[in-house]
Amino acid sequence: MTRNEKRIHSLMKIRNMRFSMIIGYAVIIITAIIGVTLFAVRTSEDVLKNKVSSMTTSLNNQLDINLNNYLSRLENAGTLAFSIDEAYTYDATAEDMDEYESINTEKYISDQLSKICLMENFLDYGIVYRNNSTVGNISKGTKSLFTDNMFEEFEKMITNNRTRDGWYTGYQDDYERIYYVKYIHDNALLVISIYTSELSDVIRNSEADNGMTIRLTDQKYIIMNSTEKNENGKNLPFEIGQQVEGKDASTVLGEKYLTTVNSCDVGWYVVCSIPTEIIMKEKNQMQIYIYLMALVSAVMAVIIGIFFTSKLTDPARIVAANFNEDTRDEEYSSVLTKGAFIEKTDEILSDNKNFHAMLIIDIDNYGEMIYNFGRNYAEGNISRLVNDIQRLFPKAECIGRINTDTFAVVIPISEKDSMSVHKTLSRKCSEICTEYRSSIQTDRGLFPLTVSIGVAVAPDNAPTAEKLFDCAYISLFTAKKNGADSFVIYD
Repeated sequence: MTRNEKRIHSLMKIRNMRFSMIIGYAVIIITAIIGVTLFAVRTSEDVLKNKVSSMTTSLNNQLDINLNNYLSRLENAGTLAFSIDEAYTYDATAEDMDEYESINTEKYISDQLSKICLMENFLDYGIVYRNNSTVGNISKGTKSLFTDNMFEEFEKMITNNRTRDGWYTGYQDDYERIYYVKYIHDNALLVISIYTSELSDVIRNSEADNGMTIRLTDQKYIIMNSTEKNENGKNLPFEIGQQVEGKDASTVLGEKYLTTVNSCDVGWYVVCSIPTEIIMKEKNQMQIYIYLMALVSAVMAVIIGIFFTSKLTDPARIVAANFNEDTRDEEYSSVLTKGAFIEKTDEILSDNKNFHAMLIIDIDNYGEMIYNFGRNYAEGNISRLVNDIQRLFPKAECIGRINTDTFAVVIPISEKDSMSVHKTLSRKCSEICTEYRSSIQTDRGLFPLTVSIGVAVAPDNAPTAEKLFDCAYISLFTAKKNGADSFVIYD
């Protein structure tokens, strides 16, 4: 069936189905809009939850980074003590230490540590020795809390054997202070402490004013700091504790809360939670937007439906426009597009019992030509190839453009025996290869301008246009493989 016959057949189908299509279009559009609207309404809750979940997760990650940075800064402040030579060489437990020298050394160490303590505004910044003597700023509150077991109790707080330090809070249920402990040497520990309230600025965020609660807990999920009042030292609320227990870097969506949890470098947890009822308050507003969008979509669908229905009521004009469908190449009016070329070749082969040859001609190194000389120069060589084809094949029955730099031509063959056919085609291919062959001088030497050709003969090689095209393309591929600037006739 030719292209025109197919279009006429389509015209009859359009005429027969015109009214049913109009009705069907209306039914489909209305059903689709209703279905999409109902689906959107039902899923709006999940969309909102996912949105809040993503926001909460990002916030939690940022708070975790902030906390790690803050604790790292305090650890770095602790290393300042090691810049004092006497701090890590002096041992108050040494029995052979001269008393006068010991007093002077401790006074010097205390003065230096006090300067650091004032600079960072620590509660404690001092050294505790194994005999429970101290230098530097060890507050009365700390001394009264730990009494005579300071060194032993602080030593238990060291949890990182590699760095020989550790963080701790909640000693004797006191969650007002956080301690950082680090070995100076085997008989001395550096002790730093701050109020847990100092962490409020670290975990404070504007989202807390929108119903979100941000909590910092220790490894036992006991609250060290919270955006809620009076929660320090308490366990996480039961529902939230169930959601985050045993999890790290997770987001959990429950019936009452949407909760995210992240552990910081020292093993504490940043827990962000927001009641689901707050999320649901936005659902109604989103559903209003959904209904409005559905209404707008319905109006647009009606307008589009009217437009296309008006088109369908004039099928003759549609078919007439389709008759003008591009079958010719945009640049060369005498050259067909690939589809039109195949269709035309089929007509030629079906109506004529004589030999016909299909030649596929491809410019070698076309991409390099564009790279070296520019697109305008390369397109000029395409025009030269088209002119050569039209001049050397005046009896060509059709010419087609297969790709940007590839053309095909069908020519009649009057010879009757295979040897004569092969001889004639070889001569024709040699002519076009010779005619096109040239070169350009460049900085890197001569750049060759050549073509490769693949040839197939009907009906010997193939009876139809598509199969003949495949055979010719195989020949072209072989010619390219053999080094280009050559031709191959399909055997």
